[in-house]
Amino acid sequence: MKPVQFQVLHILAALGAGGMTASFFFVVNFMTEHPHPFIDFDSLMANYIGQTDLLSLIVQLYIVGTVISATIHFWLLSRWFKGFNQFRKTQAFNDLMNSNKEVQLMAIPLTLTMSMNVFFMLGAIFIPGLFSEITLFGMTAKLFDFMLVFAGIYFTGMLYLALRIFAIYWSRLTDGHFDFIENANLAQMLAIFAFGMIAVSISALSISKVEGIAVYGMSMGYIVLSLALILGAIKLLLGFKSIFEHGMAAPATVTLLLPVAIIGMITVALFRNDIGVMHTLHTERDTGYHLLIFTIGIGVSFFIGLFALSVMKKKEYFKKLKSNELDASAFALICPGFAFEVQLVLWLNVGLVFTGIVSYGSWAFFSLWAPMIVLQAVTIYFMFILLKHNRFLNFQTVANN
Repeated sequence: MKPVQFQVLHILAALGAGGMTASFFFVVNFMTEHPHPFIDFDSLMANYIGQTDLLSLIVQLYIVGTVISATIHFWLLSRWFKGFNQFRKTQAFNDLMNSNKEVQLMAIPLTLTMSMNVFFMLGAIFIPGLFSEITLFGMTAKLFDFMLVFAGIYFTGMLYLALRIFAIYWSRLTDGHFDFIENANLAQMLAIFAFGMIAVSISALSISKVEGIAVYGMSMGYIVLSLALILGAIKLLLGFKSIFEHGMAAPATVTLLLPVAIIGMITVALFRNDIGVMHTLHTERDTGYHLLIFTIGIGVSFFIGLFALSVMKKKEYFKKLKSNELDASAFALICPGFAFEVQLVLWLNVGLVFTGIVSYGSWAFFSLWAPMIVLQAVTIYFMFILLKHNRFLNFQTVANN
């Protein structure tokens, strides 16, 4: 297999595989009944593993999909780091660090944050006794809560890494070193995607019923989300200003889909943070609010997606993709698809089911899963097309110059 030239944005392939892992896990989690906030090994073994009814077979199939996707994620990530370690010794890396493309480094904390989420999904499926109480460091809590503490430390580290990369980049821009012609796209939104991923990940701590953990997750989730929204508004305006003045090149049109992924992060973070409010202030679940945010999220994402796809079609983006004329930025096509699927899953299961509009296990319930499964399949298809074009990140050796 012929190697390809390394590009920083090849890391989005690993990110896409992480999104694919989530797309399989969400089916396992929301098609099943379980007594805890999410599915766990014990519930799966008691009710679904080894069973031969149709739902159990689907669950078992999607568990296999989760494991395969997670394996692909870590495999691609290891290949990317091998290429990056060579690339950072070259002049091309120095050139990147002094251009608009420096923002591509934000894909590193973005993807590494996803990696911890992948670990958590695997842990939910394979770790027994996840919701049993244990004593550690003199404190008694559920094993799940201790895992959240370690995850919170990791996510805080990713926030530090993202802020450090962004601060260096931002300070250079304040000296006037910004190319508005090169900025005729929404590639700068990659930084916002990274902060959104960190916000939604750290807000997962809100699920804990240990008040201190939930407060930290809720507080940091809202803070990082607010930062993402403020910076996102700036980057969005600058991006469209350059687009309207200079026009978009066909390969750059895929960046118009990035807001779909970001909206997905925002809606899930808002939901998780509200769960944190419920656990810390001891309030009831606001099912109407949750239905509202997911409805708005999928509605806005749908129209943004239609707009982006129409521009991509006009610029013949998919013809270029088919003929392998695109660079590593094409992997930005993948995460919006999985993010939109996740929004649809939550809209159905957290919105419609919890409000009583749709009953779990009804024909309407399973019928509404159909478009999500189709979207997942289409996104996976394009992901493997791109992986094939990029030789599954089989990079050629980079000369040290």
